[in-house]
Amino acid sequence: MRNELLNLIRNTILYRYDLPHIEKDISNSVFSTENDKCYETSDINSLSEIIYNSIIEYSLSNLDFEKNEFEKLHAIALKTKLKYNELSSETIKISHGFHGETVLFCILYAILNSKPAISRGYFYNPLESSETKGYDSYHLIENNGTTELWFGEVKFRTTHSSGIKSALDSIEKAISDDYLASNFLAMTNFKNSFNIEGTKIEEIIRNWEDNPVVDIIEEIKKHNLKLIYPIVILYNKSSDGYDKSIKNAISYIEERYSSLNFKLSIPYSIYFIWIPVEDVRQIKLNVIEWIESKKPLMS
Repeated sequence: MRNELLNLIRNTILYRYDLPHIEKDISNSVFSTENDKCYETSDINSLSEIIYNSIIEYSLSNLDFEKNEFEKLHAIALKTKLKYNELSSETIKISHGFHGETVLFCILYAILNSKPAISRGYFYNPLESSETKGYDSYHLIENNGTTELWFGEVKFRTTHSSGIKSALDSIEKAISDDYLASNFLAMTNFKNSFNIEGTKIEEIIRNWEDNPVVDIIEEIKKHNLKLIYPIVILYNKSSDGYDKSIKNAISYIEERYSSLNFKLSIPYSIYFIWIPVEDVRQIKLNVIEWIESKKPLMS
């Protein structure tokens, strides 16, 4: 990742506190197996800059890009990976998933130090008109002998309720052996583009290709892998302030949902990352305007 972009992320997406927070009387979500994390943004223009500039790293392979290639790669990513069409309506442009997915990518990479195993753009199917299938991120960490697979999700909506509902409506599917297996097997199609040399994932893929009748989940278990599933929710901040924005989101979950027993047989962690922002719509409109005016990119 470009140093200027890395610094912008760390100076824009700012940690506030973990949940539960006893002094503020805010719990974490009933789904979370560890502390939720609460962040704020320094300003909406900087967050828009992060989204606009990180399209390259989010969409394309993990390479050291040459400075004179940025504009070209940005255009390639928009046309071949993100399904961006300047002739689409404003409503369709605003609804594009990449606005949130780039933020998830940047948080995992720059703040939580989880490097991408493979860029999300590899899962794009040019023959499909719908959003790219699968998890919203594919990152990994080698952590004290355990390989952590970071397969997160993100929702970037005007209200906390809309983002939460959309995320939780599919959580049982996402935290399951079947879904993990299908995503893991999809990753094998791009193994030569992975940043996994010398990792357990490389060994699992090699073993499975040598004996594809083996259950991929059983192979994952043998190698002490763990699934980390952060759920990032970006939404408009309450007029009553930052803390109230967080309380509203947690209360919404408490009032409408109960915890679930997920059908996943490997160790896993789930938690929310809450990011109330000033103006969701304007952030996305900034990105759209800059895409179409071809605003110069960071070097």
